[in-house]
Amino acid sequence: MIGNLLAGFIATLITVPLIGLYLVYLISVKVTRNKVFALKVAVDVSLIFFVLSVHFFILEIWGISLIGYVLALLFLTAIGFTIAHWRMYTDVQFIRIMKGVWRFQFVLFFVLHFVLMFVGFAAKMYA
Repeated sequence: MIGNLLAGFIATLITVPLIGLYLVYLISVKVTRNKVFALKVAVDVSLIFFVLSVHFFILEIWGISLIGYVLALLFLTAIGFTIAHWRMYTDVQFIRIMKGVWRFQFVLFFVLHFVLMFVGFAAKMYA
C-alpha cells in the first residue's frame, strides 16, 4: 500500500516536475526562511525530475531512449564550463563549476520540458 503511494507520488513528480519544484521550494522556505537559498535548493533538487521528464517525453513521442546523449551533454557542458572558467580565472574551482553546470542544465531541461510537452500534444493531435 505505502509502496504504491510512493510510486504514484514519484511518477507524478516525474510527469509534472513543476510540482516537485514547488514542493521543494515550499519546504526549503519553511526550513531556511531564506527565499533565494530555497529557490536554489529547489532548482538543484528538481533538475532530476526535469531530466527524467524530458527522457520520458522523448520515449513517448519518438519511441527512442536518448539517456546516453543526455549524459554526454552533461559531460560536454561540464567540460565547456571548465575550459571557460579556466580561461577567465586560471584557478579552477570545481564546486563553482559544478553549480554552474547543474543550474545551466536546469534551464536547458526546463525549456526542453515545455517544448517537448507542446511537441507531444501536437504529435498526438495530428496522429
